[in-house]
Amino acid sequence: MLYLVVGLMAFLGVRSVLFPPDTAAPPAPADPQAQARADDVPEAAAQQVAARFARNYLTWSKDNPTAREKELAADLPKDADATAGWDGNGAQLVAQTIPGQVTHTGPHQARVVVDVRVSTTTGQGKKARSVSSWRGLEVPVAETGGRVLVTGQPALIGAQQPVPWTAPEVPDEDTDLSRSTRSGIESFFTAWVAGTAEQAAAPGAKISPLGEGIALRSVEAWRVEAGSGARRTGVATVRWSVAGAELQQPYRVTIAQVSASGASRWQVWQVSAQ
Repeated sequence: MLYLVVGLMAFLGVRSVLFPPDTAAPPAPADPQAQARADDVPEAAAQQVAARFARNYLTWSKDNPTAREKELAADLPKDADATAGWDGNGAQLVAQTIPGQVTHTGPHQARVVVDVRVSTTTGQGKKARSVSSWRGLEVPVAETGGRVLVTGQPALIGAQQPVPWTAPEVPDEDTDLSRSTRSGIESFFTAWVAGTAEQAAAPGAKISPLGEGIALRSVEAWRVEAGSGARRTGVATVRWSVAGAELQQPYRVTIAQVSASGASRWQVWQVSAQ
């Protein structure tokens, strides 16, 4: 009997080495960032809803108080108070809303900053005048039931303030190329404002027309940056006539060297803001 037990134990030991028992694979480590992203409110939808709500929230008229409530109710939870803190007095109109930063505050919750251009009327009779200004509004939103809703009272916040910025150093100028290409640049801007830019631009360039109501006063300056190659970059300072005023603007212009029939010339390839 003793030999039988010893033999069985020996057999089981060998078997465990040759055929180890199956072990379940360890679970994959959770990715907390992936889970957080899955819980985020969709930013495009959040901005759209917040911008619409901001327009309706800051638009009111004591002569038609229910109009505001009806508009706000579309983006509020069911049976929420659609007066949204307004006492029913005064009049204000929103001309524009620009949604901005979305801050995620919890699973399926966020706050959206909206810049709002409001217009009010001050004074009465002949002294009445319209005054417009920008307001900052932060709107709380949440994703629920397959859509984004405004979940609480928005709050007016401070507007963005100017901050310092140091412009990069201006590159050296290629004076010879600036001088030899200036007439071509003037011809391009003349053609551009006339709607015939394709006649003055390099072959293959895609430059959309400026549209009507703009006239060219002058190309005040043209400066090609030092460099080499068949494409170069410069800055043109242009003065336009628009709506009874003159407007000076700088343009970053890329010019390309075009060869044909043994001759070459520089033509405009791209135009953008500086």
